[in-house]
Amino acid sequence: MKGFMIAGVSSGIGKTTVSMGLMSLFDNVSPFKVGPDYIDPGFHQFVTGNKSYNLDLFMMGEDGVKYSFYKHAKDISIVEGVMGLYDGIDHSLDNNSSAHISRLLNLPVILIVEGGGKSTSIAAQVLGYKMFDKRVNLAGVIINRVSEKMYEHYKEAIEKFTDVKCLGYVPEDKTLNLSSRHLGLLQADEIGDLKEKIHHLKSVLEKTIDKEEISKISEIADVKSIKYPFEHLKDKYKGYKIGIARDNAFSFYYNDNLELLEYLGFIIVPFSPIKDKKIPEVDMLYFGGGYPEIYSEQLSKNKSLINSIIKFYKNNGIIFGECGGFMFLTDGIKQLDGSYSQMCQIINCNIEMRNRLDISRFGYISIEKNGNIIGRGHEFHYSKIENVYKDTREYNAEKPNGKKWTCIFSNKNLKAGYPHLHFFKSIEFLKELLEKMEDKK
Repeated sequence: MKGFMIAGVSSGIGKTTVSMGLMSLFDNVSPFKVGPDYIDPGFHQFVTGNKSYNLDLFMMGEDGVKYSFYKHAKDISIVEGVMGLYDGIDHSLDNNSSAHISRLLNLPVILIVEGGGKSTSIAAQVLGYKMFDKRVNLAGVIINRVSEKMYEHYKEAIEKFTDVKCLGYVPEDKTLNLSSRHLGLLQADEIGDLKEKIHHLKSVLEKTIDKEEISKISEIADVKSIKYPFEHLKDKYKGYKIGIARDNAFSFYYNDNLELLEYLGFIIVPFSPIKDKKIPEVDMLYFGGGYPEIYSEQLSKNKSLINSIIKFYKNNGIIFGECGGFMFLTDGIKQLDGSYSQMCQIINCNIEMRNRLDISRFGYISIEKNGNIIGRGHEFHYSKIENVYKDTREYNAEKPNGKKWTCIFSNKNLKAGYPHLHFFKSIEFLKELLEKMEDKK
């Protein structure tokens, strides 16, 4: 097998740009993203033509991470890290960080550093990352946003003092910048000239990156087979249909989650809450996260679609909503300018948009019910629940630091709330949701 991880010294260092560039240089790439990110995998898929999978120890566990990585490996696996190389849920070394994942999968790490404002000190920076945890295979460095002349200057210092090979550089080029939104980057299909940007990035890196050396350092041990954690559930729901909301308003889904549903036997039927006039004929609806607030006017005006959802709900159809999907199922969304858009009115509360991240509800969470942890996920939203007219929340969200709050509304056959769940460590929650399906047999 071949594979490597692109990691940075910090957030904002250019990991996504470098990752996309390297993915464009190799053929038949299997892309991965460390952490609970939905945006970057969309760019990975755009560049490679292959699905991108998240690797997250908190939400998937070691077996889940290993299974997903080895199951989906192609000619070469390229993993984009998260934040800084050693940044995780705490200050331990086994903290779900990029470094932790790289050790678990025996992946060589290519570190992205930035030039400017230093000279020989760049070698001290690289050496610090190399020595901080000697179990991490720091196999190379790429320097971002530098000229060829400065790259050669930095390369001399790094290779003289660290015994880490420099693998190339990315020149400063503002045409490669991607516009941002509150979650981070715009989604891949929202950037009209993305194809041209990738083509330009590839043409630049073909001249500045040592592809042959990267290929050499990317040799990793082959693993013949990893057991799927859910083999005992194969085809348990064979023949049932699940409608998945897929459009610009709802696009945040983990590919492993969707594949698990298919493994359980579900037939996936995509539909658009923005464009379609009614939901498809299905046994269950799944509304993932996204940006319903941006498309709230179109969603609100699509009364026939909303009425079909309400009818489905009243007829005991099973519904699951995560974050943006949850927002769509509430009474409505109040925008920053005070305007209000009515939504499905199935969950009796209002959502109010804020101009900053709700830091009190940000990060990894465990889902708890009756003292038992039945799920793992995360929250990330620029809105808050306001005016709860009927509170049917029956779960607790607990952060790693012990902070708790109630979450996930449960009405009849519906469960929806802010948490994004990964089913690998939320199978008990999924079973609770699907129990209603059993009752309908």
